[in-house]
Amino acid sequence: MILVTTSRRPSPKSRSFIKDLVSIIPYAQKINRGHKSLVELAFEARKLGYRYILIVSDRRGNPSKISIYEVTEEYQAHPKLEKLVTLELKGVKLSRENPEASRTYGVRGLSVDASNCISNECFYIADLMSKIFQRILNSRPEITLVLSEGRFLELKFINIHGKPVGPVLRIIRVIEGNRDEY
Repeated sequence: MILVTTSRRPSPKSRSFIKDLVSIIPYAQKINRGHKSLVELAFEARKLGYRYILIVSDRRGNPSKISIYEVTEEYQAHPKLEKLVTLELKGVKLSRENPEASRTYGVRGLSVDASNCISNECFYIADLMSKIFQRILNSRPEITLVLSEGRFLELKFINIHGKPVGPVLRIIRVIEGNRDEY
């Protein structure tokens, strides 16, 4: 469903971050990027049967951006990548940094909770996550992706017992589609 990787020279925290993400995102797979270009990543995703690619970039040793791409034109010789969104992060809190967090692996059910959303950016992310995970959204999820707004837009994952699992993301900016980033 989704291929997760990092920028070309990831920091140890970025590698831990994607490991955390893959443990709670249903049907996600982590790959080492190495020197692969975006086109090579698209071929890899298509070969594995994945439709989305999530790339984590870092700045000064911390995850700073998440870019989500969709692999399109499946029947062409060359797959086409369409950038869906770039999330600029204020910070992330890994599950190992949260004493209340529990570990979860092999998640198969997910839901999206946007009841605390106020802004268009928050609803856009909720709609995008619902689109990406439409095949596995169900009424009895193992994990709920909760979006809330305060000083920052916060994205966190909650298990069926109400305990946090996986990383917590604080998002400061949402850049939709192929719009210029700066």
